Amino acid sequence: MRTNIPALIIALSWLGAGAGLADNKIGVGFYLAENTPPSPEAVLASENLGRRLHKVFGFKHYELIKSEEIELSHEWEQWAVPRKDFFIRIEPLPRQPGKPRLVDYEIYKDGFIVAKGKYEPRENTPLFINGPDFKESRFIFVLEAR
Repeated sequence: MRTNIPALIIALSWLGAGAGLADNKIGVGFYLAENTPPSPEAVLASENLGRRLHKVFGFKHYELIKSEEIELSHEWEQWAVPRKDFFIRIEPLPRQPGKPRLVDYEIYKDGFIVAKGKYEPRENTPLFINGPDFKESRFIFVLEAR
């Protein structure tokens, strides 16, 4: 029996079953918020994101320390580790028919959970997670749909 793979993919896409095959990702950004001018080689948040972060946190500069992309097509936990002592666990929750996709997250500091919650990734709706203070600065996680 011969299988016609392209016809099967087209049929599944037409029926809507191919939606699960799409590249669903969220970006995890780890930023250092500060008021002192950053170094010239620092990578800063985009103008739009920096403006939004400023409205929430009030700092002048948001330096990107590390960023990662997390695949949502896999329903198992994934980790973003910007520092050895401060990291985030992301777990895409199973899709519920007729409901938006949710992501479970937990933030760890020195091995202990310091924050947890659920996030619904939507375009132009990032989640800002306030982290610990560092000297006169603050760490911030940003989760964004990609």
